[in-house]
Amino acid sequence: MGAGALAICQSKAAVRLKEDMKKIVAVPLNEQKDFTYQKLFGVSLQELQRQGLTENGIPAVVWSIVEYLTQHGLTQEGLFRVNGNVKVVEQLRLKFESGVPVELGKDGDVCSAASLLKLFLRELPDSLITSALQPRFIQLFQDLGWQKDKWLNVERRRSD
Repeated sequence: MGAGALAICQSKAAVRLKEDMKKIVAVPLNEQKDFTYQKLFGVSLQELQRQGLTENGIPAVVWSIVEYLTQHGLTQEGLFRVNGNVKVVEQLRLKFESGVPVELGKDGDVCSAASLLKLFLRELPDSLITSALQPRFIQLFQDLGWQKDKWLNVERRRSD
C-alpha cells in the first residue's frame, strides 16, 4: 500500500471514529441513568405493544411527540413540510431509544419533533393501513366524501 492510499484509509477510519463518538456523546453521561438501549424505530407495532412500550395502544414515543406537537405545533405553518435539524432529530431518537427522559421543548423544536414522528412512521416495517384494510378505508372515504365537502363549506363560512 502506498503512502497516499494509507493516508486515505487513515482519514476514512478517523471519520468513522468521529461519527461513532458523536453517537456516544449525543446523550451526556450525567443523563444516562441505567443505559438500556431499547430499539423503538423500525420495530413493529405489535412488538412495541408486546414489550409494554405503548400508552393506550399507541407507541409511547408517538404519544409523546403528538402531545408536544398538539401543545406547541398547531400554529406552525408547514409543520410536516419543513424538515427539522437532522442532528437534533438523531439525538432525539437516540435519547428515546436509550431510555433517557426527553423534553422535546428543551431538547428539540417543533420541526424536529415533526421530523422524528415522520421518521418513526417511515421506519415501521409494516404500513399502518394493511393491504387487507385498504379497501375498507377507500370505501369509507367514498361513502363519507360528501361530508368532506360539507365541512369545507363550513370552514369557508367561518373564515369569512
